[in-house]
Amino acid sequence: MQHLTGLVVFTDLDGTLLDHDDYSWEAAHPALTRLRENDIPVLAISSKTLAELRALNAHHHLFAGLIGENGGAIEINSDVRQLGPQTATIDAARNEIAKSVSVPVAGFRTSTAAEIAKATGLPLADAALAGQRNCSDPLIWQPTRADIDQAGNIAREFGLKLVKGGRFYTLCGETDKGSATQTALMMLQETGKLPQSRAAITTIALGDSPNDAGMLAHADIAVQIPVKHGPVPQLDLGGKTARLAPKPGPAGWNIMINLILDDMSQTPTSITKAR
Repeated sequence: MQHLTGLVVFTDLDGTLLDHDDYSWEAAHPALTRLRENDIPVLAISSKTLAELRALNAHHHLFAGLIGENGGAIEINSDVRQLGPQTATIDAARNEIAKSVSVPVAGFRTSTAAEIAKATGLPLADAALAGQRNCSDPLIWQPTRADIDQAGNIAREFGLKLVKGGRFYTLCGETDKGSATQTALMMLQETGKLPQSRAAITTIALGDSPNDAGMLAHADIAVQIPVKHGPVPQLDLGGKTARLAPKPGPAGWNIMINLILDDMSQTPTSITKAR
């Protein structure tokens, strides 16, 4: 289908492509197969580490590119670029937060695989990969509202920010999923995977939580996946409106990708890009 040339999909993982409870993507298999058959690249963009994403991709071969640590690190083919802050800065900020708030604070970087597994439900081997972080650190804590505000203030003192994801508050740099998608587009253009003209590219982004807002705001077609447990969060997309999937997780992902591709296949001019 010639008019599908230039499409690229950016997707969050936990709670979006991967089920919130069992991390399965099987419900999205039909749409993923359709994307692969049409040579449409899918890029994972997640708070997960590149180590986690590599392991996932080595087993399932789902992604043409990996964006880890909330946009802090990108890998496409053998090209790896770290956009996020230095590890020492992350550690210093986390240590200051731990001294300043009312509850115990640990980070993935300083926790054992067993501790990460307990907090996430991941198998030990996967939990070990989750601890291999370079430019961000999810916090393991039970904070009050005051603790969250204090941690956010400390993060800013270090030139960092505290971002709420689907499960954790993550200490990270000013890089985010939105800016990372723009760098990834340029990297894909350099490899010849996408047209050189931005006007010839249509980006689709799917996410479920506040840390996906930047990615959705940058996308031509934005899809919000409802959370599996709890109310749908209000995302600040800078005035842009995202399409809301009818189901959470990979089932909703599958429905929306197929609807978008159906629409573009039948009436290529019906998709309006939102810059």
